Amino acid sequence: MEQRIISPRTMRETARGIALTSIYDEMLSRRELSVTGAIDAAMAFDICQQLLQLEHDGPSAEVTLYVASPGGSVSAGLAIVDTMRTIACPVRTVCLDTAASMGAIIFVSGDRREMFPHAELMIHDPLIQNAGGSALSVQETSRRLMGLRRTLSQILADRSGLSVKRVQSLTAKDTFLTAERAVELGFADAIVEPRKVA
Repeated sequence: MEQRIISPRTMRETARGIALTSIYDEMLSRRELSVTGAIDAAMAFDICQQLLQLEHDGPSAEVTLYVASPGGSVSAGLAIVDTMRTIACPVRTVCLDTAASMGAIIFVSGDRREMFPHAELMIHDPLIQNAGGSALSVQETSRRLMGLRRTLSQILADRSGLSVKRVQSLTAKDTFLTAERAVELGFADAIVEPRKVA
């Protein structure tokens, strides 16, 4: 039996009475988007379209992109990164819990990057998928994988100020970074401060 995912809703009083709207529509009206769960082509298309619409609505107004993702498709993730870089409006990224793999690449690509105090990043080299087949097809897969490694390493280096060699020493294995360590290494700009007064 297929499980339905129910979108959280919020109530608003209008001239026509009480209206129920999706929390995601409310967030969009505040120029806030979410990259949550595995990154795939459908999610990337939605995020890219929303970013382009928000640029149309306000080319100089900041967009906030909340990231909590284990990663996923590199090509889909790079489509989001390319759109973030292409649009005129600044994009603030906020890491809520864990931004791993392609989720981390999207997070570090923000113009202003903030992490919640207990959030973490995980960076690593791209992983090989379905490497079976002839020797030539495996060789081609390896060539493409090394090309993706160079692309992702360069993004991390550009966004952190670290050398590509230093980045690749970190991504050679799964490297988990606390919010404090991510700021130290230049992958994040700040840690979100609590708004509550103790």
